Amino acid sequence: MKRWLKCTMWFSVLLLIGCGTMYRSEPKREPQITNRGNPYFEQGNIFLKKRMYHEAIAQYQQALRVNPNAAIIHAALGWAYYNVGMLDAAIAAGEEVMRLEPDNPDVPKLMELLYQERKRRR
Repeated sequence: MKRWLKCTMWFSVLLLIGCGTMYRSEPKREPQITNRGNPYFEQGNIFLKKRMYHEAIAQYQQALRVNPNAAIIHAALGWAYYNVGMLDAAIAAGEEVMRLEPDNPDVPKLMELLYQERKRRR
């Protein structure tokens, strides 16, 4: 039951960060690939839905090369890491999300759960 709760929380964070990131208006500048148009991010999401986590990780890492400051990509990568048991990598991705979106109220709660899980595993 606890794993289900953690999974639900990760999905909620991804959804909230994604909604906050995708619809934020930015000043006009040179056209750039956004998260929405980032083919690596989109392919990673497909793999994530199919529970092909290692493939999703590879795609999200490519997506970060295109847009390294996208909190939604870091959050998705953290979720994929968590699902393959790479807890330290998931925590690092979550900390990057906190750095990029410090006002998001859900991320610190989720990070606390990840820290507790890491402590429990040791």
